[in-house]
Formats: sequence, C-alpha cells, structure tokens
Amino acid sequence: MQKMIVFLVIFLSIALSNLQTVSADIGPKASAEVHIIGVEGDYYFELLILYRGQVSNEVPDYFDDILRYEYYRESYPERLVSYQDDEGFAACTLYYGPPCYYRQLDEHRYKMTYFSAPRVFKVAIVTEDDVLIVSESIERRMFEARFIFDVRGVDLTEDQFGVGQLTEELPVSQAISGFFLRLILTIGIELGILALFMYRKKASYQLVGLVNLISQTLLSLGVMVGYYFGSMFGAIAIILIGEVLVFSFEIVIYAHRLKEKSLRRAIVYGFIANTVTFITTFLLLALESGFS
Repeated sequence: MQKMIVFLVIFLSIALSNLQTVSADIGPKASAEVHIIGVEGDYYFELLILYRGQVSNEVPDYFDDILRYEYYRESYPERLVSYQDDEGFAACTLYYGPPCYYRQLDEHRYKMTYFSAPRVFKVAIVTEDDVLIVSESIERRMFEARFIFDVRGVDLTEDQFGVGQLTEELPVSQAISGFFLRLILTIGIELGILALFMYRKKASYQLVGLVNLISQTLLSLGVMVGYYFGSMFGAIAIILIGEVLVFSFEIVIYAHRLKEKSLRRAIVYGFIANTVTFITTFLLLALESGFS
C-alpha cells in the first residue's frame, strides 16, 4: 500500500507541474482561421461584422496603433473604411470594439486570435485592382474555428457581394483521435492501478474494464463536445461535474461487485484510480489546448 501511495504522489506532482507550465496563459479566446481559395495576385483580407452605428469616411485616430499589430503593415484598403452593407456589416478592424487583430499564417491563410473572433461575420477581400468581393454571412460554431472561402468561378474583375462558398471545417479526425486517446489511456491507467492494488482475478479486470468503458466513454464525449464548442473552460466544467458523477457511480459498483479483496480496498482503489484519471484527463486537455 505504501508503494501505491508513493506512486500516486509522484504521478500527481509531475502532472500538476506540467499542467501549470502548459496552462500558464489561461483565458483562451475564440479564434477564426480563414483559408482563401481562388484568388491570384495580391489582395487585402478582412472580416465584416454587424455594426449598429454609422461608419465613418475616415480612418479612426487610433488606426496608427492598429497598424503596428495588424498584417496591414503600411496601408489599409480605402474601400473598406466607409463600407457598410444593407445588413449593417462593416470592417472588423475598424468597428469591432475590442481590437480585431489578424495573423497571416501563409499566403492565403489568415487567423483572428487572442481577442475573441466574432460569432457572425462575412469575409471580404479587396484585390490589387481595388475590386471588393464579399461572402454571405456565416455563424461560427466551433471555439477554434477554421473556414474556407472558395471564390473559384467568381468574376473577380468587378465588385461581387454574397458570392463564393464560405464553409466551416469540422475537425472530425482530430476530435475522434483525441476521444480514443483519452478513452484508451484512462482505461489503461485504471487497470494498471488495479494491478498495483494486487487484484489478480480475471473477473475483477472485466468488471473494471466494463465500468470504465461506459463511464469514460460518456465523460470523454462530454469533454470533446465541451472543448470544441465551449472552449477549454467548457471542457473543464464538464470534467469537474462528470468526474463527481463517475466517481460516485464507480464507487457504488466497486463496493458491491469488486469482491476479490476487502470492501475498504475496493473503495480506496476507486478513489485513487479516479483521482489519477482526473488529473490525466485534465493534463491531456491542457496539452491539446496548448498545441492547437
């Protein structure tokens, strides 16, 4: 039993230390990455957001400060300064409220990050010939969203509005791989801890494996949904609530069905195993957020 306690203390110390490093910059903001397809030559990129006021014919006084951080290093397209369509959409950079900063990831990829990306927006591009192309509006669903604005087949020699295909990419493969990683790792950890508690019967491993397959599947699905649609904090909330429910469920099952050892050992095992998997899930979430 002393070896198991030492193992738990060492594991938790390492996990919490790494978690603190990865999550030093808390408070993630919603982001929107847009990939432009079908435009040749130079052009300006901008998001248009709903603006209830009247746009100005001149750039604001604080615009010089914006240029220091924007990918607009030297100039801003005049076409967008006073532009506002019939629905009220205007330039995010000028009229969003919080700073609307973009990073140009490569030749045709742009990302608004740090300050939360708007929920509803349009994509606008101004070509080197001063032609304005504007998409239909779209509502962002994911917390870290990726979009494709495809204007292949669109006439780029004259202004066009509500054209092209603006779609949000769903990270299906990433979500599935993350789900199975959390599921397999947490079940493996709980079975490993069961061995450390000196359980040897096949029936004990079958019981713990089945119980965890059910509880960890539900919890991992909840974490996945919370993370992709509600940010890391949404996932943390689900982890905290879900782990309480999972802990209660597993303790009751182990107390009544895990009969190979004493009742006390079964309960202590349930507590330690759930504590370790809780920290593991939290650490995996922090790592996923840090590398996304």
